[in-house]
Amino acid sequence: MGTGSKSSHASYAVGPTTASEADDVVAEAPAQAMSEEEVQAKADLLMAMNLMEEIADPPFAIDFEDAVPTDPVERYDLFVTQVEQAQEAIEKLKEAGASEEEIEAHTKALKAQTLAYLNSLDEDDLREIAEAKGFEHPALVGLSGKGQHPLVHWLDPAYPGDIPSKEKIQAAALNRYNELLAGKTVGGMTLADLHEIEGTEPPLSGGAWKATPDDVAASAQAVTASIDAWNEASKTYGPQWQEQRAEALQTMLAAEQKLASADCPELGEDLAKTKAEAKLAVDEVLTHTYMHPKVVQPSVQEALASGQLSETEAMHLGGHQLVALMRPNTPESEVESLKALAVKRQEQLANLDAGYAAHIAMAPEGGQPLNLPSAGDPGAPQAIAAWAKNAGDVQDMQMDVKGWYAYTQQGGASDTPYAEHPALGPGKHLHSGDLTSDFKAWAAKQKLSDLRAVAAELGMDNNAKATRAQVQNYIAASFNKKYDQQAIKDKVTADVAKKEAAKAAKAAGAAAPAAKPDAGLASDEAVQALASKLPSNSTGAKAKPAKAPKPGSFNANVQAMMAAVQHAKATSQDLPARVDAKEVASWNFGSGTKASNLGGTYAKTVHVGPDGSQWMFKADHNHGGALGHTEAAASHVLSLGGVPAVPVYHHKKADGTAGSIQPLLKDAKPFTSSPSQWTQFQVDAIVRSHVGSWLVGEHDGHQDNWLATPSGGLVQIDRGQAFKHFGADKLSVDYAPSGGGGFTPVHQKLYQAALGGGLANGVKINPAAAHPVIKKFESMPDAQLRSILHSTAHEGAKAGVAWVPHMRSRAAKALKIPQSQVTHDQIATAFLDHAVERKNNLRQNFSDFFVKQLGLPSGASLKHGGGN
Repeated sequence: MGTGSKSSHASYAVGPTTASEADDVVAEAPAQAMSEEEVQAKADLLMAMNLMEEIADPPFAIDFEDAVPTDPVERYDLFVTQVEQAQEAIEKLKEAGASEEEIEAHTKALKAQTLAYLNSLDEDDLREIAEAKGFEHPALVGLSGKGQHPLVHWLDPAYPGDIPSKEKIQAAALNRYNELLAGKTVGGMTLADLHEIEGTEPPLSGGAWKATPDDVAASAQAVTASIDAWNEASKTYGPQWQEQRAEALQTMLAAEQKLASADCPELGEDLAKTKAEAKLAVDEVLTHTYMHPKVVQPSVQEALASGQLSETEAMHLGGHQLVALMRPNTPESEVESLKALAVKRQEQLANLDAGYAAHIAMAPEGGQPLNLPSAGDPGAPQAIAAWAKNAGDVQDMQMDVKGWYAYTQQGGASDTPYAEHPALGPGKHLHSGDLTSDFKAWAAKQKLSDLRAVAAELGMDNNAKATRAQVQNYIAASFNKKYDQQAIKDKVTADVAKKEAAKAAKAAGAAAPAAKPDAGLASDEAVQALASKLPSNSTGAKAKPAKAPKPGSFNANVQAMMAAVQHAKATSQDLPARVDAKEVASWNFGSGTKASNLGGTYAKTVHVGPDGSQWMFKADHNHGGALGHTEAAASHVLSLGGVPAVPVYHHKKADGTAGSIQPLLKDAKPFTSSPSQWTQFQVDAIVRSHVGSWLVGEHDGHQDNWLATPSGGLVQIDRGQAFKHFGADKLSVDYAPSGGGGFTPVHQKLYQAALGGGLANGVKINPAAAHPVIKKFESMPDAQLRSILHSTAHEGAKAGVAWVPHMRSRAAKALKIPQSQVTHDQIATAFLDHAVERKNNLRQNFSDFFVKQLGLPSGASLKHGGGN
């Protein structure tokens, strides 16, 4: 309800101005001649006020078409239209230069007239109008019969619909309804009495549809018939076997779902027994059947469209696991376990893709020799060591992922299962023997001193005394389990000790001729004794200071690629794992301690989680927890797009304070360096984060909100201002609603530095860095995004958060109705529509941004899926 005005009203209990008082309110005549605009505005105001009076107290109408509607809702709508006209006229008067006293007098008169009209309505009319305007259970307010009816204020169009005093009235009705649901009486009414007044059916006691005993019996029979059909289809072979089984599976799942959701109080415990028997029968059938991915595919697509499954779950779980998620009676613990498994597998696959791409850049396929740089080149030891370690990681990941990939929708139901994941294709598995042969062929052409520098990068602290074979085997141990790095180091130490012992024995023999000339080498015991006296680093070679490779050179490109791979892995490893929100909600974090040192706008407290980790709670005193939903949803969306994000959860403390809670990053440090010091992988990370920030409408990413993780990654924190300017914000290098200076977003600092030549030599903005993030966001179904943002949209609309005016305006234009008639649900729908629209336009928007604002022609390739 309301007109969109920004004024606030404390409580509906405030004493109203009476109609008689309004008659005495007359603005004084102006001291000078009025402008045409002021004259027109006053005429419009007078017309609106007169029409309001006629609607409130209709005169006798000779012409039927001129008669004021007798329907209270239609009559109210006419009245609200005139109130809006009056408010617009008052605004025009203000713009024309009318005095504050005159504006105040007109506003007071308008409020008096709306109050008089609403007070003239009886309780039944107030309830009918309120219900038509979206008020839930209007019969549960105004029960005392004393004073002004609360619905008078809730319906008053002179005040905005989203002010706290109106929301309290709705909240009171909902609280009383919850009491009725709990079996209590309110104002002498039972739940049945209320629904009789409202003319509606009471809520169901245990299901989604009202069933008779015969309906339940028919549903149970349908389950049995569907099982028979499945068994019959399972015996079928030939061209159509997959389609026939897929159809039978859909039928069986639908039949089980219908029975599970039936509500039939007449059957009592027999209903639960019938449902349990049906579940066991379906269990028995599915347990002994292989679920081919293509058999499950139609059911999965249907569940994706309805939002029952997320894209992550659909693409990363096997047939039986997906069916378990789609069945109605799967235990909650199993459901949460499967969802966590899907997320874990998604991360495994992403790491494998990145690692394999980095590997083949240095180890081309098709029997070609390794493309490693010369080990003596500047920066080469680090790049070669990173390649060797990554090759071992890729082998391990290939083994892990191949164990489940073929049973998933993307691996077993797709016609091109390896298009996006070439590391899993035929003949792509890395074989340690082949890698070792290729590596040693390359190493034979390198200087031993240079190979020792590579080994030093991999942790060989006694490399200076190692032989060529020992150094090569030590490096190869990164990807060949035939070799053991610690055993090789121990052998080098032992060999050195034996040589030192032999020298000592020889020197002793020269000083004492009586000694036997054939004493030979020292015993192992003597060698160990001597070795224990040697300094632990006596055989170690200090690595040469690494020279920075020339920008644009092969080594520079290789280092940048490997750094990007390591950075992505480091950031992912350092971030706390996402926990199911329901589980977090059940944890008791205690009262906590104040944390003023954490900065930010809102009060924060630090708490200890069940595992001893530290968590931060951010209270939302002004919006009843709506901002907690916002930050939690933004974190979830970003993580699904591959943008590093600390997991945030909506939470309510024991004292009822709502807000958000999140684990603190352990050992993270402020990201304090200036753009001229940023590396290429840091710049790429900022570009990827900017894509996510734009999607969630977050423009508060100044440098204090960025952290460097212990392993060298980057992550933006404090997304509490997500969606704050949604619908009014701009994708621009100059857009910074939080202000400049210390509040300038990091991505804006980056772009300004790039345009001004302020980045380090060889470091640049690479539009291709945005591609993988854009691709992940695009692959997110619209329904999934709407589901994640549902609470953000609806709770935010009710709480009147910052984006509400923009979305109210959008909804009014889309529905072609006055803003005062836009409901909270319509505002929320406009918000969700805009979020989906923004997601689907990311590629076009960022292509234009890179090309037009940053002058980077390569950004145009984003429009065509370019990201190489």
